[in-house]
Amino acid sequence: MPWAPGLLVFLVGASLLAAPWWSSRLPASDYPLVIVLGCLFAAFGAYAALPDRFPRMRTFVFALAMGAFGTVCAALTLTPFKPDPNGYYSIGGVAGFVISGPMPWWARITAGFFAVVMLGVAALGFWGLLRDLFAGRRPDDGSD
Repeated sequence: MPWAPGLLVFLVGASLLAAPWWSSRLPASDYPLVIVLGCLFAAFGAYAALPDRFPRMRTFVFALAMGAFGTVCAALTLTPFKPDPNGYYSIGGVAGFVISGPMPWWARITAGFFAVVMLGVAALGFWGLLRDLFAGRRPDDGSD
């Protein structure tokens, strides 16, 4: 059962994704963080659980996971330098994140680097998947 650990991670991600609807103790301010973590866990778990005989689905799920991780890194990179008037920071357009201070420049550079790399990997994965899906549908004009 080589798919069992991946299935477990997927189920953890799915439960995190559903947490805002089933958890009565989870504050509304934590919804965005829990949903993002659920997306990451579910995507990586689905990739690990899928067998090798589904290469296109594995490529799709891997590209989704990389895109989700790259989006998280981009949101961290683009955090504001100063808090809102109420003292909280709006990260990724979601208000109410409490952090001890502004993100340091070295952390922004690191998160920005990973955002570019992960979003690039996701874009290349989706491009390759689309190219593979539509490669057999092109008319043969003899130009190859």
